[in-house]
Amino acid sequence: MASDHTVEERAMTILRTPWNSIAESVIPLVENQRNFTDARQSPCATCATSPCCTYLPLHNFKVRNMMELDHAIYLLNFDHIELGLSSDGNWSVYYRYPCRFLNRETFACTIHNTPQQPQICINYNPYTCWYKRVLTHSINDEFLRIDRQRMEWIVEHTRFDELRNIVEVPDWLWMLEEIARLPPTPPASPAPPPTSDPIEDAWKSMVINLESIPSKGSQPQSYGNLSNPCDSCAAYCCTTLVFPQSRPAHISSLDHLRFCLAFPGVELGISDGTWSLAVKTTCRHLQGNRCGVFGQAERPLICRYYDAWKCTYRPNFGQPRPENFLRLKLDQFDWLAECFQFDNNGAIVEHPPTATIRNHIEQRLRTV
Repeated sequence: MASDHTVEERAMTILRTPWNSIAESVIPLVENQRNFTDARQSPCATCATSPCCTYLPLHNFKVRNMMELDHAIYLLNFDHIELGLSSDGNWSVYYRYPCRFLNRETFACTIHNTPQQPQICINYNPYTCWYKRVLTHSINDEFLRIDRQRMEWIVEHTRFDELRNIVEVPDWLWMLEEIARLPPTPPASPAPPPTSDPIEDAWKSMVINLESIPSKGSQPQSYGNLSNPCDSCAAYCCTTLVFPQSRPAHISSLDHLRFCLAFPGVELGISDGTWSLAVKTTCRHLQGNRCGVFGQAERPLICRYYDAWKCTYRPNFGQPRPENFLRLKLDQFDWLAECFQFDNNGAIVEHPPTATIRNHIEQRLRTV
C-alpha cells in the first residue's frame, strides 16, 4: 500500500522521535533470552530505527578548555547535529539524518546486496553493533547523547582556572544520574538538507557549456578601500560545517567516503593540502544572511574571534570553481575513484593533484 507521507515527512518522523520513545521501542535484552540458534539470527531484524543509517560519525575531539567547550556548544546550534560524550571523556560529532538509501517505512537498506552498497556496510558486524547498543537508549553507562539541554547542565557544572583550562567536570556516574532526571527534549523539526545548490549548478553550467573560467579576482584594491568580506557574503560559515578528514590511503578509505556521501547534505571537499567532509546545515541563529545574536553573550567565541579576511568558506563554497578546491557529491564519486590506482592489497599508489582530479571530473561531466 502506498504511503500518504512524503519521504521528507517520514524522515522528519525519525528525527522528531524522542530519545525515550526510541529506547522503549527496542526489545529489552535481558527479558528476551534466546537460545543459540535464535541468537545467530541477525540483530538487524529487531533494530527499531536503523541508527547506523541515521547517525553519521563526523569527528572526534577533546574538550580541555573554554574554547573547546564553546566550540562544542557552537556545533549544537546547527540543524541535524548531535554530540556524544563517552565515559572516557572523548567527545564526538554526529550528523543525524537518514541515509538516502534507507527505506523510511521499513528501515531497510534499498541497495542491500547490490554493487552500490558500500563495503563498510556489507562488512559491518551487527553482532557487535555499537549503534544499536548505544544510540537506541536515552541513557547508557558508556555513552551519553548530548543535546543543548544536556550541554547546559554540563556547562553549569564545569570549572576553569585562570587560563580558562578545565579543572573540574562532573563525575560520570553523577552525570548519568542527573541527566536522566532532565525532562525529555521537546521534539524538533529541523529543515531537511537543501536539495538544490546554485553554486554547483553554476559550476556544471560553466563546464558543460565550455564557459571561460572566471579570473582570480576583481580589479586590485588599495588597503584602505577593501570592504569587510562579510558585507556581501551569503553567510556560508553559517550554512556549512567542515570536518577535516585524512587523505584516503586505501580503497577502504574511499569506500568510507562513499558511505558518507550517501547522507543527504554531505559533500566531499578536496584540496592538495587536506580533504574534508562538508555538511550543509543551518545555524539556528541565522536570520537572513546575518547572525541573530551578533554582539550578544550567546554568540559563540569561534564566531566572535573569526578572522573574516582569512575566511575559507566564501572562496571555497561561494564560487562555482574555486582555486585549488573541489566539491564533490555522491553522483560524482565513481568519477573520483577513477582517478586512483591501487596495489594488489588495495593501497593507493599515488595521490593525483587536485587539478588532475578536477580535470577528470569535468571531462566526465561533459560526456554525460
